[in-house]
Amino acid sequence: MTIRLLYVEDSDADADLTRIALERSTPRVEMSRACSLGEARAMLRERPGGYEVLLLDLNLPDGSGLELLAEVRQTALPVTVVMLTGSGDQTAVISAIKSGADDYLVKHGDYLKRLATRLEEACERTRSSGVMRHRGLRVLYAEHNVFDGDLAVRHLATHAPHIRVEVVNTADAVMRRLADAQDEGSGFDVLLLDYRLPGADGLELARELRHERNCAIPMVLITGHGSEEIAASALRFGIDDYLTKRAGYLFELAPTLEKVHRQAQLAREEMRLREITLRLERLLSASPTLLYTLAVSDDSIAPTWVSSNIERLLGYTETEALAPNWWISHVHPDDRRAAAADMEELFVTGLRIHEYRFAHRDGKMRWVHDEMRLIRDAAGKPVEIVGTWTDISPSKLSEERLAYLSHFDPLTDLPNRNLLNLRLDRAIEQAGRLQARIAVLYIDLDRFKNVNDSLGHPAGDEVLVRIARRLRAELPEEHTLARLGGDEFVVVVEACGHADELVALTRRLIALIEQPIWISSGKDVILSASVGISLYPIDGMTGIELVQHADAALYRAKDKGRNTFQFYHSDLTAAANQRLELELQLRRALERGELVLYYQPMLGFEPQSAVGAEALLRWQPPGAGMIGPDRFIPIAEETGLIVTIGAWVLREACARAKAWLDQGLPFGRIAVNLSVRQFSERNLVEVVAKVLEETGLPPTRLELEITESALMSDVEEAVAKLDALRALGVALAVDDFGTGYSSLAYLKRLPLDKLKIDQSFIRGMGPGSNDEAIVTATIAMAQSLGLKTHAEGVETEQQLGILRELGCNAYQGYIVSRPVPAEEFVALPLFTHRPASAS
Repeated sequence: MTIRLLYVEDSDADADLTRIALERSTPRVEMSRACSLGEARAMLRERPGGYEVLLLDLNLPDGSGLELLAEVRQTALPVTVVMLTGSGDQTAVISAIKSGADDYLVKHGDYLKRLATRLEEACERTRSSGVMRHRGLRVLYAEHNVFDGDLAVRHLATHAPHIRVEVVNTADAVMRRLADAQDEGSGFDVLLLDYRLPGADGLELARELRHERNCAIPMVLITGHGSEEIAASALRFGIDDYLTKRAGYLFELAPTLEKVHRQAQLAREEMRLREITLRLERLLSASPTLLYTLAVSDDSIAPTWVSSNIERLLGYTETEALAPNWWISHVHPDDRRAAAADMEELFVTGLRIHEYRFAHRDGKMRWVHDEMRLIRDAAGKPVEIVGTWTDISPSKLSEERLAYLSHFDPLTDLPNRNLLNLRLDRAIEQAGRLQARIAVLYIDLDRFKNVNDSLGHPAGDEVLVRIARRLRAELPEEHTLARLGGDEFVVVVEACGHADELVALTRRLIALIEQPIWISSGKDVILSASVGISLYPIDGMTGIELVQHADAALYRAKDKGRNTFQFYHSDLTAAANQRLELELQLRRALERGELVLYYQPMLGFEPQSAVGAEALLRWQPPGAGMIGPDRFIPIAEETGLIVTIGAWVLREACARAKAWLDQGLPFGRIAVNLSVRQFSERNLVEVVAKVLEETGLPPTRLELEITESALMSDVEEAVAKLDALRALGVALAVDDFGTGYSSLAYLKRLPLDKLKIDQSFIRGMGPGSNDEAIVTATIAMAQSLGLKTHAEGVETEQQLGILRELGCNAYQGYIVSRPVPAEEFVALPLFTHRPASAS
């Protein structure tokens, strides 16, 4: 049987790989492709019922795959839905399953080899269940506070997209919408009522709906101040549940709405079953219509009839199913005792509902929902049992997956933040009783983003999995290793011993991470890690405090140069708060015009004239002192703001240089620094070209300065980018040369114009000094490679004389001028500056 598949994917490469993998693994799948949500909607409309499976990528150009999933389930389209995610984001996976997805697959490793099997299994589960997943939950929310209503809608859209909410603000509006929805044939599933409504409170409205209008819709009351009196009144007036608007109440909202909806469904189902049972009891002697019947005598219970669909459900014939002891012999051994106990309950209550595992003929265990009812004769004596079987394996599988995803990271199979918190709370409780210590180690992989940027997210996921396995193998079983997300891991060390043992363990973990990681693409990845450590009860009495304080210590370790560890102390909390505040201010600084450029002149030795001006970033908050770049640039790098800020610096500097050029000022070139993050951006060349075009600055008037670390992280990519920039006509320089790690074999391959010698070497120059020897060697090497040299941070005539004698080409520093605003720069006498002789 052919499976017609619609794959919604915007990546041509991913679509082609998927098509090839399916053609190789199974001839049964006939794949069509849509590149966007809009195209997929059109194809589904053109061929309603024409696809058995919808394979949905989570992230698409015109929205999220969850949107189309919700529409498919809302319209009850008969199609199996399988979600694909490339991040291993457990929150998105849970949302997909709750919204009605039949299965999911994470894009990492050999997922394409497993795809065909997962598609076939999902289709089989759908066929076995005989129904599609739910259409979602429609909620009418009566709320007079616009802010509260909007907050609830946005929260549910993010955390429970299968719940659709419509907000009204009065009791009259509730009455109108309920009537309109009933006329439209699309009624609401749950009514959410705020206690305070204009003209009538929520309780009065509930009483009118329930008792005067016989409205059976489930109702939840939400109030700003809970009390026993309100709770009692709510139950008396027909409210099914209620919530109090306390901290975190929004996270209780979705479970509460789902619970009352399910309770209402169960109530309707119970009523329906009671009616069917009465009808069956009347018709049983003439035409049995249940799945099976059992005869009851004083000393035995024996099967008397089984309907023919037993073979479809469990693979056995009717004759086999009527054999003595057949039923109990096929129940899973672990479930037999409970099943026998439930039989005793049947004769007491007349009803037995039980879920257990039952052996299918194919050898696999199926989850079965078994419901029995006891029939008595006129004298009250048990004479017969009628029962129904239902295969609930698909729903059980979904429940198990949801339970797993709520506590484990799907990429690494490690505990996630939820399970970490549970285990940490348990460990703290036990340590409190035993007066023991606990250590929390917060591990962050240094510069892991470079792996994702250069090798791709699948390679990054592979690295994370291998590191997780290494760490888990090193740690004793009683220690918890969790992944919080991204490249962050946490270790909980229970019954922590001497500090030396903890330090030794931390160093072992760092050393494990430092070992080369071979990935399937054939490359070795080398990483390091920073670790922050907090201790119970010294650094905190709760799990939240311990994790927060370990995180603060982690930042301290990164400030110390990374690839190390630090213990927490209280000063770090204040520092972390200050750093967070600085980050929040920095996010607003650019749009508020608080960032400014200062300029420092660059002079040449031969001839002694201006060769350029370096643009240097400063931050001037209103009413406060100037903030130096050493304080905010690292934060901008870490948060990614440096890309936006760097683009602004480039545009501002080029525009300023064009204005000077139009004024006839012979300033030479404008020099702009590129951060590591900027240089790694794929569209860097396009950004530079666009800025030059829009500002009108000739490319030969722009010099870009790049650090050694940015160039050496991926030499092949660096050569390609530098070639493209050189093709534009831009000059290229290595900034702070000598402070990073450069391979001379690679350096000679780079299309560079200049090496800028770091000021730390210039300051240390003197007779017989190592710094002067380094400067001498650097200038000689540059000359041999055909590169110019430029000294930074020149402050004295002595330094200037030495550099002239060594053959340095240009310099800058306080000997000429500090960095100054643009207005002061044009007034400097630098264009006629003649440095004094070194003699």
